[in-house]
Amino acid sequence: MTVATVQLLSAGKGAELIRAKTGRNCSRQNLDKLVKQGKLPRSTASASPVRVRADLLVEEYLGNIDQRQAVRDKPGVKSEPAPSPPARPAPRPAADEPVEDDDLPAYTISQQRKAYEQANLLEIERRQKEGQLVERESVLNTWAQLINSAKSKLLGVKTACRQRIPHLTAEEAEIVDGLIRDALEALAADAGCPEQVQA
Repeated sequence: MTVATVQLLSAGKGAELIRAKTGRNCSRQNLDKLVKQGKLPRSTASASPVRVRADLLVEEYLGNIDQRQAVRDKPGVKSEPAPSPPARPAPRPAADEPVEDDDLPAYTISQQRKAYEQANLLEIERRQKEGQLVERESVLNTWAQLINSAKSKLLGVKTACRQRIPHLTAEEAEIVDGLIRDALEALAADAGCPEQVQA
C-alpha cells in the first residue's frame, strides 16, 4: 500500500495556484490573511509560516470565498464605502413657537456676562458694608445742603458789611450784593448745580 504525499505550498505559491486555476486576482498577503482569519479551513493550513495544501486549496477557496470578498480583503484595494443614509433636515419650529433672535449672544457668552455682573454686585455690597460706598441720593442731598448753607452765608455778607462799615451807603451795599450774586451764579453754572441751590 502506497501513501500519497501531500504537497504543501507557501502563501505566495498558493496565491499563484489560485490565479492560474480560477483567474481571480489573489496575492500572497490576501491568502495569508484569509487563512489567519479562518476563512479557509485549518485543514489547509499549518500554523506559521502559512502553508496550504495544494490538492484542497483551489476547491476550498472557490467554495468558501466569494469573488467580491476576495477583492475586498485584498491589501491595497479600497472597498467602496457603504452609502450613508441621506441627511435629515433640521426640524423647523412650528408657527406658534418663538424663533430665536440672531442678535442674541451665544449661551456661554451670556453666562460669562451674568457671572461678571454678579461678581460686580457682590463687590458693591462688600464695599457698602465696609463704609467705602454711600448711596448717590445721600451724597446729593448732603452736597445740596452744604451749597445752600454757603449761599445763605454769602448772601448775608451785605447785611454784615452795613453793620460793620457804618459809612457804607445803600448803593454800595447793593453793589456788594450784586457781586456776590454774580459769583454764586457763575459757580452754580460751572458746577452744574440744580436750580434750587442757585442764587
